[in-house]
Amino acid sequence: MRTDVKGHRDAAQHPRQDGPTQMFRSTQKGESSSWLVPNFRRSINRRLFNGDAFSTGPSKMSSRRFLAYALLFIVHLITPSGAEFTADFNDWLTQNFGSDVQKTLERKDIPGNAGSMGGKTTRDEQLVNNPVIFVHGVSDYARGRLGHVARHLLGRGHKGSEIYGTTYADGPQGDALRWAQYSMKCAYVKQVRALIVAVRLYTGRAVDVIGYSLGVVVSRKAILGGVCVDTGEYLGQPLTRYVDTYIGVAGPNHGVPGCVLPVLPVCNQITGLYAGTCPNSSKYLQDINAVAGYEGQNRYTIFSKSDITVGYKVCGVETGSIAGQTRQFVFERQNHDQILSDTAELQRKLLTNHSDQ
Repeated sequence: MRTDVKGHRDAAQHPRQDGPTQMFRSTQKGESSSWLVPNFRRSINRRLFNGDAFSTGPSKMSSRRFLAYALLFIVHLITPSGAEFTADFNDWLTQNFGSDVQKTLERKDIPGNAGSMGGKTTRDEQLVNNPVIFVHGVSDYARGRLGHVARHLLGRGHKGSEIYGTTYADGPQGDALRWAQYSMKCAYVKQVRALIVAVRLYTGRAVDVIGYSLGVVVSRKAILGGVCVDTGEYLGQPLTRYVDTYIGVAGPNHGVPGCVLPVLPVCNQITGLYAGTCPNSSKYLQDINAVAGYEGQNRYTIFSKSDITVGYKVCGVETGSIAGQTRQFVFERQNHDQILSDTAELQRKLLTNHSDQ
């Protein structure tokens, strides 16, 4: 049975924690927040990639107090084409999350500076738009296919300090069949969730999220939180209130017809795109589809009927759609790659206007 985000069945299995609500509570006027840094760092080091991510209580950190560091002014435009994270973002991550988290998010091991993007030039730079977090699909990098959309945004008003991404998994590695080895592992979900929370704290603003292909289902779980179906780790409460606009492009939200048998890792019955025999699907897909309306305040899907990956109905439901979406945009002729690039301007309008006009 589908329910709303407050009724997510995982919540009843764990004691209530203050989570993101406490994390984002603001500093009182005249109150020093410097004491929060060591507490914040110790807490995140322990929790960020070990289960109870971002669901820490007020005794560990007092959230938006930490955003006293994020009083910003515009200084410089950074394009997503040179380094990975900026020096300022790296310093901030290291100071407040620790070097292990910083390295996991930046992914300097990925060739060609493609492992990540984002950050301000200086700490006092001010953002004009909400920061956009891009979540890539299979056999790809943070600066891969989504780079086209990032460049489009940069050419029409967004700053480099408003564009973010990290690489989960390891990209294609020269293997044309690498995509078949992907699945929605808890480690990938935690990495994306970590970036969402880090960018929220670093910038002091609500975030926007654009997921593409497998990145749609990975990012949806990152926002939903709850329990990882493969490891049993508890991620924390939903991040819904901190996401202004969510856009899912060509997402296999209900599985894919090619995964009626769990033969390949990408089709496995736990964390794969297994569609099975109606109404069966993988545990992961059942989990993210049991709840409606949690992806953000404004929720959009974009997909094409000519997409041989997701241009189908699965058990009578268009697999590119999500329950509780604000609006969906269905195209006729684009393939799986074209639907991303051809709708870059639509995506920009949805981010800035919450409309296709």
